[in-house]
Amino acid sequence: MQTTSVGRGSESMPQRRMLLLAAVVCASVALLATLWLNRRGQAPSAPPTGQEQTVKKIPVVVAARDLEKGARLSSADVRIIELPEDQVPKDAVTDMDLVANSILLQRAPKDLPLRLSQLMPPPEQLREFSVPLGMRGFVLYQPFTEGAADILLPGDLVDVIGIRRHGEMTIAEVIARRAQVLVAENYVPGVSREEMVRQRILSRVSQTTPAPPETQKVQPQPTQPTPESETKAAATMRRIVLAVTPAEAVRLARALEEGRTLTVLRNERDYFMTPPLRSPEKIPSTSPPQPAPTRPVAQQITPTRPFTPARVIVVYRGTEREEVIFSRQ
Repeated sequence: MQTTSVGRGSESMPQRRMLLLAAVVCASVALLATLWLNRRGQAPSAPPTGQEQTVKKIPVVVAARDLEKGARLSSADVRIIELPEDQVPKDAVTDMDLVANSILLQRAPKDLPLRLSQLMPPPEQLREFSVPLGMRGFVLYQPFTEGAADILLPGDLVDVIGIRRHGEMTIAEVIARRAQVLVAENYVPGVSREEMVRQRILSRVSQTTPAPPETQKVQPQPTQPTPESETKAAATMRRIVLAVTPAEAVRLARALEEGRTLTVLRNERDYFMTPPLRSPEKIPSTSPPQPAPTRPVAQQITPTRPFTPARVIVVYRGTEREEVIFSRQ
């Protein structure tokens, strides 16, 4: 009995080991198959035939043609197209109203989205001043070396003195007092303020934009003389905008017609009148001297004989009335 049981136990041990090994192998195969299926499920699969993949699109403003730097945009220069969300820049322009009358700061190729960083508002929206209510903005053009034109800054207070000739005498008169300076900038003949603001902003952008690396050195070529029309004119005067009252604006216009004006700085806490109001105080007359009036001479009157009245006698004859006059000698 004991010999038979021992033999059976020794024969069952290899079978158990085989079964355990088979179970381990099956579990490993199942685990590998699961990992492979998971990785395959994460890979992008092509959409089934007949179905389109839905991608979110955003309408953006793009250039209708190649636009150069400094161009002023209109509705004919741009158009709206829809692009996938992943192709749209963060600062892309999506509203046509933001593009109208704007100025390009960089070159914009065709069919590329316009960015807010590429656009500059129109100069009329970049006005650096506003005329106070009830006042007038009077523009003066003065040379650098006259008055305080060279050192004026926006916000300064000035008095305006009108200078004119009266015969051989120069007369100076205070035209406006405590006028606030709204604009004080260099003036180039033939260049409008809109063009000056645009050039100023474009130059500021070109300074902040890094220059491309130099590929090779270019040998300097002899310069050729340029015509006078291409040479850049230099500023010779200052453009000054003053906030004055309507009455002062009329006096300034008359002073410019009669002579010239000068601006003088004054302290913002100074409320005293600028003496004298006129130099000289009294303007001498340049008309020829008039002859002195002649003294009237009394005329001698000869005595005349006193007048004696005449006598009148009334005579009644029935119903008739008759007057008889007797003169007295």
